[in-house]
Amino acid sequence: MGLVVLVLSIELVFSYASKIGYNNSQGAFPIWVLLNYQILAPSIWLFIKYNTDDNFSFRKWHLLLYLPAVVESGIQVYVLQNSVVIDSFFWVAFTEYLPMVAFIAAIAYFWYSYFKLNQSKAFKSERKVWLTQVRLLLLMSSLTLVGIFWLIFSFIGWAHFSYIEIALMVLVFGMAFLMFLETQTFPTVVKVDKNTEFPHYDDKQQLERLTQTLSENKPYLKPNLPLKELSAELALPYRYVSYLINHYHNKNYKEFINEYRIDTFLTKAKSGQEDHKTLLALAMESGFSSKSTFNQVFKNHLGKTPSEYLN
Repeated sequence: MGLVVLVLSIELVFSYASKIGYNNSQGAFPIWVLLNYQILAPSIWLFIKYNTDDNFSFRKWHLLLYLPAVVESGIQVYVLQNSVVIDSFFWVAFTEYLPMVAFIAAIAYFWYSYFKLNQSKAFKSERKVWLTQVRLLLLMSSLTLVGIFWLIFSFIGWAHFSYIEIALMVLVFGMAFLMFLETQTFPTVVKVDKNTEFPHYDDKQQLERLTQTLSENKPYLKPNLPLKELSAELALPYRYVSYLINHYHNKNYKEFINEYRIDTFLTKAKSGQEDHKTLLALAMESGFSSKSTFNQVFKNHLGKTPSEYLN
C-alpha cells in the first residue's frame, strides 16, 4: 500500500507542478518519469490478498506482476534520454487505459472479497477491532472514488481533475490520521531485538499463555484468524504478540499459525479415525481455506505434497 500512496502522491505533486507552470519551465525535473500507473493494480491486489486471506504469503513470482511497470519505466527513461516523443494510441492504452481497467478490477475484487468475508462467522468476531475496519474501509472507499473519477474523466476530459485531487488528499491524510490513532506513535526504523517496547510483560509467561490458548481453544481452526483477533483473545497488544512470535519462534504470524494447522491435519490423517474423509476435507477442518493454499503451505513446510508425505 506504500507503493500505491507513493504513486498517488506523485500524481498530486505533478498536478500542482502543472498548475504553477513548473512542468513547462526550462530545466524542470521531469516528474512524469516517476509517475507509473502500472504499479497500482498489482500493489492493491497484493494488499487485498494479504488482508483478506490469512493463508496468503508473498512469493517471488508475484514480482512478475510489476513487469509492465518496469517496461514502462524503461521506455520512459529511454524517451527522456533521447528526446523522443511517443504519439501512439497503443502507448496511451498501455500507460493509461490498461492501468485504469486493472485498477478498477482490483478495487472490484476487494469489495467482492470483503462482502464474501463479511458473511463468515470468523470475520464477524473481528469486528471488535473497529478501528482497523474503519481504516480499511476508508482506504478502499477513497480508492474506489479515485477509480470512478478516473474512469469518468478519461471519457469526458480532465476539466474537473480537482475532484480526484480531493479524493487523493482524503486518502493520504485520512490514512495517516487513522494510523496515528491506532498506534499512538510512529513505528521505529530500528530493528528491536529485545522487548524494550513492552518491558512490563513477562515474555516467558506470555509465551506459555499463547501456546496454551492455541492448544486448548484452537482458534487457528478458523480459516481467517487475524493477528489482532488472537491478540484480543489474549488481551495483549498485537505488536507484542507479533514480537513474541517473530523473536522466539523465528517465524512470521502466518507461518506460525499455519504450522499449527499442518500439525492438526497430520494428527487427523495419521489417527486412522478419519480415513473415511478426503485429505481436502481434513485440511479444511484444520483451518485451511482452499486446496491450493493447503498444498502450497504443506509443501513449503515439509518439502513434499500431502499425498507424498503420507505415503
